[in-house]
Amino acid sequence: MTDRDGHNTNVVYGFFRMMFKVFQEKPDYLVIAWDAPVKTIRHETFPEYKANRKKMDDDFRHQIPVTKEIVKELGIPFLSIDGYEADDIIASIVRKHQDEPNMSIDIYSSDKDLKQLLKNNVFEIDPIK
Repeated sequence: MTDRDGHNTNVVYGFFRMMFKVFQEKPDYLVIAWDAPVKTIRHETFPEYKANRKKMDDDFRHQIPVTKEIVKELGIPFLSIDGYEADDIIASIVRKHQDEPNMSIDIYSSDKDLKQLLKNNVFEIDPIK
């Protein structure tokens, strides 16, 4: 999948295909959490943090700003906080609202670390599956 200039668009397409599925659920509240483009507190505390992780593919990385710009243009709320990863933001939101009566929280992510947040009213939905 490419645009008219030959740039790949598969990441952008996949992201918004997932978002349209989320919109069909008609959530009362929605926010996207992005990793900040700077080192996190974890990197400062533990320099080897993610040292063995494979570097992000350039093709994938180049589609992130396009995706973010479309999210911004559509007015979809998002959060990105310097020094924190998206899963930190998600965990903070969940912890703040998990005990509210009649509140069901759906986390759309395939990040297995977020499973520690699951409880009676907190669910993780793998958007890839």
